[in-house]
Amino acid sequence: MRGSVHLLDPQVAAAFYGRFESLREAQQAAIEPILAGRNVILSSGTGSGKTEAVMAPLMNRLWRDAVKTDALVLLYIAPTKALVNDLEKRLYRPLYALGLRAGIRHGDRDDLASGKRVHVLVTTPESFDVMLFRKDAALGSLRAVVIDEVHLLYNTQRGLQLSILLQRLRDRLGKPFQWAALSATIGDLSDVHGFLAGSDESPVFLSFPSHRPIDAHIRHVATETQFLDLVRKLTSGRPTKLLVFANSRRECERLAGTLQQDTALRHSVFAHYSSLSSEVRLETERKFADSDNAICLATSTLELGIDIGDIDAVLLWGVPGCVESFLQRIGRGNRRAHKTNAVCLIPDTCKSVGWDALCFASLVDAASKGELPRRCPYELYGAVAQQMLSIIASDGGRFTRVADLCKLVRHKVYLDRPTVESILAQLAANGYLQAHGFKNQYGADEMLHELVDFRMIYGNYGSGSQTVDLYHGAKCLGEIPATNLLRIHRGSVVRFNGKCWRVQKASRDKILLEPVRSGDAIDFTYAGARARIDAFVANRVWQLLHAEGFPESLFALSLRSTVLEARARLRSVCTFNQIPYVRSVDGFQYFTFAGYLVNKAVGLISGNKSFKASDASVLVPSPIDWGMIPSEPQAYESVFPSLFEMSSEQSLYQALLPPELQLREYLEDWLKDQAVTDVLRRLVSSSPVAINSGCIGFFASAD
Repeated sequence: MRGSVHLLDPQVAAAFYGRFESLREAQQAAIEPILAGRNVILSSGTGSGKTEAVMAPLMNRLWRDAVKTDALVLLYIAPTKALVNDLEKRLYRPLYALGLRAGIRHGDRDDLASGKRVHVLVTTPESFDVMLFRKDAALGSLRAVVIDEVHLLYNTQRGLQLSILLQRLRDRLGKPFQWAALSATIGDLSDVHGFLAGSDESPVFLSFPSHRPIDAHIRHVATETQFLDLVRKLTSGRPTKLLVFANSRRECERLAGTLQQDTALRHSVFAHYSSLSSEVRLETERKFADSDNAICLATSTLELGIDIGDIDAVLLWGVPGCVESFLQRIGRGNRRAHKTNAVCLIPDTCKSVGWDALCFASLVDAASKGELPRRCPYELYGAVAQQMLSIIASDGGRFTRVADLCKLVRHKVYLDRPTVESILAQLAANGYLQAHGFKNQYGADEMLHELVDFRMIYGNYGSGSQTVDLYHGAKCLGEIPATNLLRIHRGSVVRFNGKCWRVQKASRDKILLEPVRSGDAIDFTYAGARARIDAFVANRVWQLLHAEGFPESLFALSLRSTVLEARARLRSVCTFNQIPYVRSVDGFQYFTFAGYLVNKAVGLISGNKSFKASDASVLVPSPIDWGMIPSEPQAYESVFPSLFEMSSEQSLYQALLPPELQLREYLEDWLKDQAVTDVLRRLVSSSPVAINSGCIGFFASAD
C-alpha cells in the first residue's frame, strides 16, 4: 500500500487495512487531517469504506491510551439500531486486533450496563441522550465522536437534537473533542457543518463523489401476476438475491403475498420494515445474508449500509420522493460490479403511469450526473423544546437558569434568548415547566415528570398513532397502529412479515397470532400520507421532457413508444418557457411541473379562493396572471399561515412550540430549498399556452 497509510502505526494499518491491497482515495485522504487532530466531514460513495477511513486514523491516536486506561474513548453514532448492530460487528475484528472492545448502547441492548469494559461504543442519538440524561460516568473519558449517515439527520429534528447533545457533551467534558461525520449522499458539506456544529471551527471537507454507471430499466407492472413473472425471470437458472424497495409497509406485505403464491419462491421471501420487532428484523437480516437465493421486500429500513450480503439487483416498487432516497436504495445493489443495476417498477395501482415513468427517468438522470438538491441549513425548534426539558429533568427537575439553557444552544445563531424564552414560556403554559416566582429560572411541572416516567423524554420521532403489539406465543413479532383493532376479530386471517396468520385473540394489550398456510388475508393499514415529489424532481421532469438526447433507452419497449409519442405531442404545442394549461368546466389546470408545495403556494398567492394542487399541476377557478406571481419564496409571506399543514410526522415537542415557531419550522422547506426558487423563477418568466388535454394527460400526476 502506498500514500498516507505509512503515517499509521503498522499495527493499526494491519488491523483495519491488512486484507486490502490498496486504500481507496477517501481512505488515503482522511488519514493526515485526522492524525493532525482536525475534525472531518467525509462524503464518499456507498461501499467505499468510509467507516475504516475515519476509524483507522482515530484509533491510531487513541488506542494506546484506551488500552492503558481501559476506558471509553470513542462514541460512534448511527441513525438506526439496525445499523448500530451492523457497525459493531464490522468494528469487532479490527478493534480486537488492537486489544480493544466495541460495545452497543440502544433500547434493545446496553453493554455498559452489563459491566463490560468498552472502548468504542456504537449508539443512536436517542441513547446518547439517555446517557447524558443519566450523567453516565463512562462519557467522562470520551475523546472522539463519529456520526454516520449524517444525511439522514441533516435538517431534521433528530439532527438538531444531536447537535445540542454534542454541545452538552462539550460542556460536560470541559474541553473540545475530535469528531467526524460521514455520508454517501449529501449536497454541500459546508451546509452539514452549519447545521450540525453551527459556528464552530471549520472542519476539513473531504468529498469523493462516486458515480458508478447506472444500468436502469423502467417498466409498468400492470398486474400482480406480471410482478411475479418478472421475479421468476430474474431468479431463473442461477442463484440470485433481489432487494425490492416499496414506499409503504402495506405494499411490502402485498408483494410478499404475491411471491408466496409460487411454491418455488415461497421459502425465499422475506419482509423488512419498521413495524417488525428488532428480533424479527435481525433474524431476517441474518437469513437473507446467509441465503444464495432470496427476495427481500423492504421499506427505507434497508436503505442504509446494513450487511445483508451482495445483492444482484435492486427493484424499486414506486418512485422514491427524493434523489437522496433513490441513491441510497440503488446503492445497495451489485457492489461486486462497477455498475448499479436498478429495475424501476411503476406499480399496478399507479394512476399516472407517464408521470411516474418520467419521475424515475429524472432520478436516474440526476443520480448518473451526481446532481443533488441544495437545501441550506434549516432553522428548527422542536428539538430545542425536547432538550430544554431533558436538561431540566436530568437535574431532578430543579429550577435552572434561563442563561444556562441558552448557553447550550449558543452555537445556533438563530436561537437567541428571546426565542428560547418563548419556547420555555409555552412549555410552562402547557404544564411541562413552571417559572420561578421571581428568578429567571424554570423547573419541572407535572407533565414533565410524566414524560420521564413514560420514557418519552429522549426522542424526536413523529407522534404517529398509538400501536398494539403482535405476538406469536411469547415472541413479539412487531407492532401495528391500534386502529386496526376495528378491522379484525378472532379468526381473521391477516398478513404480517410476509406471512399469513390467524388471529387467536385481539385486545388493546396485544394481538395473538398463529401461522396459517394461506387464506384471504387482511392487510394492516398504517399511518402516513403519500410521499410527495419535491420541487427538484418535478422540475427535472419538465427539463427532461424538453432536453435533447432524451433517455428513451431507459424505458421498457412496452412503455417506450407511448412515452415518446406523448412527449412529441406535448413538445409540438409547448416549449420549455411556456406553461401548458387545459380549460374545463372545473377551471384552469396549469401544468407547472413544480411539486406540490410550489403549486399550493401559487394557488394561494393567485387569490383564488378554491384550488387543487398536485405534484405536477394546480387547478384554479379563474386564470392566473403569471407575471404577477412572485419569483422569490420570501415574497409569499402573506400566505405563509395557509401553507402550514399539520402532519403525523410532527413530533410531540414540535406540537408544544408556540404557534409562530411551528409555522417558521414548516416554512423551512419552502424558504431553504434552492429548487423552489429555481422553479418560481422559471414559472414567472414563462407564458401560459392553452393545449388540448390529450397533449398532457399521460404526464399528469395523480391527485
